[in-house]
This record gives sequence, C-alpha cells and structure tokens, in this order.
Amino acid sequence: MSFPFPFARALLGSLILATAPAVAVQADDGRLTLVEALSRVSADNPRLAAGERSVRAADALREQAGLRPLPMLDVSLENFGGTGPLGGFDSAEATVQASQVIERGGKRAGRVALADREHAAADAAWRADLLEARAVTAATFVKVLAATERLELARAQHRLAEEAVADAVARVRAGAASAADEARAKVALALTGSALARDEAALNAARTELAARWGGEPAEVAAVSGALSTPTDLPEPAALLERLAAHPRLAWRRAEIEGRRAGLKLEQARSFGDITVGAGVRFFRDGRDTALVAGFSVPLPVRGINQGNIRAARETLAGAERTAEADERDLRVAFGAAWGELTAARAAAVRLREEALPAAEQAHDLLRRAYERGEVALLEVLDVRRTLAGVRREIVDAEAAAATALVSVDALTDASFPLTQKLISAR
Repeated sequence: MSFPFPFARALLGSLILATAPAVAVQADDGRLTLVEALSRVSADNPRLAAGERSVRAADALREQAGLRPLPMLDVSLENFGGTGPLGGFDSAEATVQASQVIERGGKRAGRVALADREHAAADAAWRADLLEARAVTAATFVKVLAATERLELARAQHRLAEEAVADAVARVRAGAASAADEARAKVALALTGSALARDEAALNAARTELAARWGGEPAEVAAVSGALSTPTDLPEPAALLERLAAHPRLAWRRAEIEGRRAGLKLEQARSFGDITVGAGVRFFRDGRDTALVAGFSVPLPVRGINQGNIRAARETLAGAERTAEADERDLRVAFGAAWGELTAARAAAVRLREEALPAAEQAHDLLRRAYERGEVALLEVLDVRRTLAGVRREIVDAEAAAATALVSVDALTDASFPLTQKLISAR
C-alpha cells in the first residue's frame, strides 16, 4: 500500500511510534532517547528526502500515463508555384484536416498499470531506505551508549591511578616504599590518561555520527538516555523468522515484479498498430467550391514490430523474480548471522558478569588490603587493577555487541525496534 505525499512521511512515522513500546520520546532529564532519534532520522534524513522526491516523480508519471494522444491539425496547399496554368496561386487548392490516433491493444490502460506499479515500487524502495536509515541510527545510538560507559570506566580508572600516585608519594616520603613504586604509579597514571583521552575522542566521534544521521549537530546528543545490559527473555527465533515476509525489501521486490509484469503487458500491447483517422475540408481553386475529405491509416503487419522489446521484458521479469528469491534467502542468512552474534555476545556477557567479574573484584580487594598492610608491592595492586578494568571493559564490549546484534534482529523483523528499546531501558 502506498501513501500520497506530502503526508506519507508523517503518517508512517506516526504509525511506527504508535506500535512502539511505551517508552518516552524524550527522557525527563532532557537526554535523547532512542525513540526520538528514530523519529528525527525518519523526518530529516537527507537521503530519505531524496527518495521522497522519487516517489513524487513516480506519481507525476502516473498522471502523465493516463493522457491520450493529442489530435493533429494538418493544413496543406497544393497546385501553386508551378509552370503554365499552375503558376502563382490562382490554381492553388487548400485542405484543412484534423486527425486523431486511436490506440489499440490497451496501450493506455497498460501505461497506467505500469505507472501505478512503478509508483508502488518507488514507495516500497523509500520504505526500505527508511528502515535502513533507522537501523543505522539505532546501531549508532548503541555505539554512543557503549562509548559513554567506556568513558565512565576510563575516568574511574584514572581517578584510582591519581590516588595511587598520591599514596605512593606519601609512602616514599615516609620511607615505607621505594622510589620505584612511585615511578610505577606515575606510569600507570600516564597510561590511564592516554586511555581516557582516546575514550573521550571515541564518544565525541559517536555523538557526531549519530547527529549526522538527521543532519544535526553533536550538541543535540550531548547525553543519551538508556544503558547497556545483557539481553533476557528474547522471543523464539522461529516466531521472529515468520515476520521476515513483511520486510520492506521484499515488499519492494514484489512491487518490482508487478511492475515488470505490467511492462511486459504494455510491450505486448504495443505490438498492435495504432489507427489514425482524419477528416476535413478541401477548398478548390475557384474559391467557391468545397468538399469533405476523410481517411485513415494503419501500419501493415508485414513483420513483428515489437518482438525484441517483448523478449527483453520477459527476461527482465524473470530477473526480478530471481532477485526476489535471492533477497529472501539473504534476509534469512542475515537473521541467522545476527541471531548467532546475539547469542554468542549474550553468553560472553553472562560469563564475564557471573564468573570473571566477581573473581577479579575479590582479587582486587584482597590485594588492596594486603598492600595497605604492607604485605604486597604496589606492582601487584596495579596489575590486578588493570585486570579488573579489563574485565569491566570486556563486559561493555560484549553487551554492546549483543545490543548491536539485537538492532539487526529488530531491523529484520519489526521497524519499531521493540527489542532494542526494551534492552537499553531495562535498568
């Protein structure tokens, strides 16, 4: 089903938001939500605006296809400018005749049908582009969340490194530690400072990328609402697979196939020669006498006049059908890959949270207390602290990978991205 412009984009956006889960468009604290980001890209993405123009152009061509051939007016002058009695204009005879082409074979109906199908295909292509733009926006939103959490970890690690330097300096002055401990603490501080700078740059880049999806500025995404977590309570993959048939890309391919069929019928209709009929008045040379004239013309079917175009239309139709089959297989493969990435990333996040993180936290606490009692060197504390920070960062990476895979699953099964919205607002 196609929507007339200029209301199509607003109506489609309303329908998508109406079917979305009950998540606020804008957070109470003014942070950008995923729903708002998706709404903005639906309304202001430059590539989508170009696709909208293509749909409008197809609508104009649909109007043009229904027009009939214009009548022709033929004015001819004979028997003048010759020799002898035919010299000058005294012997001239004039004929004024109107003619009209009568299309045969259903050409006009065929043009209208083809234009309708091409309009539907352009609309379906725009919808496919819309879904792709929303999917990229959702994935970039997840990237901003992940970059934000990585930056928070880097800041915490940098604060701990600063405290370690201050503690080492105090211990060296008190004679309770060697200068090597102070040097090691300062090296750790420099490393955490470098990591902090990289994570700040990564977050700024992610914000810039997200705002660019709708032609905005990074300041519009200074803060986003939501947090990463481990996906739980996912639907069965078989239930999600059933929704692939409604994917906009397949709707686009189906519209293309119907358009190719309409094109084949039009080329077949063009095999019928059109008839031109005409009638008029002839004015004789004495200026007083007139007579009616009438006639018709039709092409002689001595050979097929459109066989090549018909054969080309058949091949194009067959190619469109094969492309639709290939796209359906590609979507199933993409779903399988996304689901596999989702389950693998979720399993990794669960193992890290339930096994690696508690062990790393316990080791850190034990060594920190032992260091405070003077039982272990600062080097051991710094080492276990790096291990703990690495585990926490790997958890963020695993949950970001799971959320990105979930975006891909949503993009294949539901344009409102319900699973992604539920995940990032879960805590």
